[in-house]
Amino acid sequence: MTVNLDKLPKFAQKPRIFILTDVLGEPGDSQSLVRYLLYSNEFNTRGICATTSTKLRSSTHPEELRRIITAYGEVVDNLNKHVHPSCQYPSAASLLSLVTSGPKIYGKKALKEPHSEGAQRLLAALQESEESLYISVWGGVNTLAQALKHLAETSSPNLAARERAKLRVYSNSDQDDTGAWIRAKYPDVFYIVSVQGWNQYGQGSWLGMNTSAGEGVDSTKVLNPWLNEHIRVGKFGSKTYPEVEFGMEGDTPSFLWLIQNGLSYRDFIDWGGWGGRYVRPQGEADWEDGIDGNHFHDAQDFGVIGVDGKIYTGHKETIWRWRDAVQDDFAARMLWTLTDNFEEAGHPPVVDVNGSTGTDPLILEVKPGETQILAASGTYSADSSTADEHLGYTWILYGDVNGFHSFGMGPEVQLEALDGVVSDTKGGDTAGFPTHTRAQKVKVMVPQLEKHPQTGLVTPDFHILLEVTNRAGIYPIRRYKRIIFSYIREDKPASLKKIPESASDAYQMYGNIDAARPRVDYSQPLNYTPCNWWGGRPKETKK
Repeated sequence: MTVNLDKLPKFAQKPRIFILTDVLGEPGDSQSLVRYLLYSNEFNTRGICATTSTKLRSSTHPEELRRIITAYGEVVDNLNKHVHPSCQYPSAASLLSLVTSGPKIYGKKALKEPHSEGAQRLLAALQESEESLYISVWGGVNTLAQALKHLAETSSPNLAARERAKLRVYSNSDQDDTGAWIRAKYPDVFYIVSVQGWNQYGQGSWLGMNTSAGEGVDSTKVLNPWLNEHIRVGKFGSKTYPEVEFGMEGDTPSFLWLIQNGLSYRDFIDWGGWGGRYVRPQGEADWEDGIDGNHFHDAQDFGVIGVDGKIYTGHKETIWRWRDAVQDDFAARMLWTLTDNFEEAGHPPVVDVNGSTGTDPLILEVKPGETQILAASGTYSADSSTADEHLGYTWILYGDVNGFHSFGMGPEVQLEALDGVVSDTKGGDTAGFPTHTRAQKVKVMVPQLEKHPQTGLVTPDFHILLEVTNRAGIYPIRRYKRIIFSYIREDKPASLKKIPESASDAYQMYGNIDAARPRVDYSQPLNYTPCNWWGGRPKETKK
């Protein structure tokens, strides 16, 4: 088979990411960095900063970050033989230049210390672009606190607010006392975090990444025997991925949601994906100002079918339901480090639904009672000589998004297979979804609008996922397309009448200040109004 790397997935944009990690506080951070590097071709890494935390109070270890990145440099050439030419992996040298240290002191004590190197680099990364900066938090956040404090002290209130509006912080749980300080001091900052009693880490959604408790979740792929066989291999994995002690990679969900797989959509964390699902603590109708909507907390997925066939509901389920997909994909990438031979490994398929490709969702405006046809006939894999040689198709109703299921609505979405090309996924859907259909082409019957007799809520928009599984290699590799069925109705909230059709549209509409959108009048007092996707933005005046 002739290899054509141009047939592999490519990305219109790469999210700008800055990592804060208490590496060597426990083995999980080193593990997370190994995984991150195997996906670093999908990211624009702006900094990797060693920090303190409640487990590592008086030291930081940037040398461990450099050790792992140096080992990555030994396999980066192999990795680049398995990705699109426009999405090559960064060099080890470029990543090493981004390694810094935050303050070597615990929590809020750092606010009395000089501005650390890590805080300087973080602030520079924030100010160098009008695009969002995603802070992937694996430890304490006093480096971020230092940067925000310095920003407030050296900028006008309006300019500081403008810079803070670009932050997207994902901290699995608070690991020092500056997380709560940031949210109280700067409530306009977009902040995802599992909030629970101090040191009650067992309550966080992120435990779904590695939990082995309960009969519903299969723990095989997060324990040392499986990791020894599939991850600790070759001159990269064997040198860098430590043994599991407390739990595998608890911090990893903070960047899993940014992997460009077509499932997660970084402008809507409440839509769910490999990194879990989080929602605002109160509904949009109750907002009095934008700061009410900028903190995102644990959401539940309902009716997840476990490996034991029983039904489970909870916030950890929003992550562990994707475990097979996440771990299989990781193992497939580790295999890339072993060989520069394209045909010795599997690769992500390119998903096409009704001619729509790429990782952005397909949004369909629909009327109650109508029928929509969804066809994936244009989907292909660079590993196959024929379109369906190794591909399986599963259409899924993700009813938890927008509360389609949890509100107790009456109507059900029906998915009907329309062709004879029924996929063989060897066990079917692995994410525990009760409503799914295996076929290349389906018919969707759009439910009638209904009003809940008690709450008055009207049937919300609903999401269909297409999961395409490529089984050409040793490990199945899954990619997705999200299709949003958006009802055409006059009573829809104003903020939902215009849904961005792409990530770049969302940036233009809500996230950043640039020439393509109305300007904020910074000569006037800065107020906040709700918006659809991150909870608050400055009121705008037409230029």
